Amino acid sequence: MMSVRVLGSALGRLPACRGFASESAIVSTLQGKIKDLADKKTPQFTRLRKELGDMAIGQVTVGACIGGARGIKCLLSETSLLDPMEGIRYRGMTLEECNAHLPKAPGGNVGLPEASFWLLLTGEVPSESETKALNEELHRRSTIPQHVLSMIDALPKDTHPMTQLAIGLLALQPGSAFGGAYRAGTLKKSDYWTYTLGDSLTLVAQLPILAARIFRNVFFDGKHIPSDPS
Repeated sequence: MMSVRVLGSALGRLPACRGFASESAIVSTLQGKIKDLADKKTPQFTRLRKELGDMAIGQVTVGACIGGARGIKCLLSETSLLDPMEGIRYRGMTLEECNAHLPKAPGGNVGLPEASFWLLLTGEVPSESETKALNEELHRRSTIPQHVLSMIDALPKDTHPMTQLAIGLLALQPGSAFGGAYRAGTLKKSDYWTYTLGDSLTLVAQLPILAARIFRNVFFDGKHIPSDPS
């Protein structure tokens, strides 16, 4: 895993207006916010490691190891936290708080998943316009290559849906921007995160379409209906 210091240093060397041909304005905005967050957090992590690196934070017992490391504090995470008593927090916010503050669909009362994704990536609650732009960007990236759809359609109908999903996700690998740049030998370590972000956005966009395809194949005898991008 890339250290926080290396990530912060790499982000810091990026030109202020760096962009790639496939980027939209909202992706550039997202990249900028992630870079700003890394610039802010890197000194904190550096100081934490330097000043408290040798401090013990818990005790490990044989029983805890046998039980799958249950209750052992061994990972630093800021994106989400699963507490056995109060449940999940996203960037320090409970799910109730997230639902109260995140943008919602017109007439809806539940925070949009696109807004949750933005919160996890940036630590910020997105505006209505940012959420709308991200939604449109995900729709733009949602097309699945025909060869992947044909492969999914050809699978035996009694193949478990999760197995089909895993096969479909792996079959999408040739479309990876990171993979293409890496194979071409043109990818710099300082750019890893931008390509990874792009691939993540594309997979998030394609996943519902792929899951719906599998669902219609398994439960509706392969009779598909057009997706509604609205």
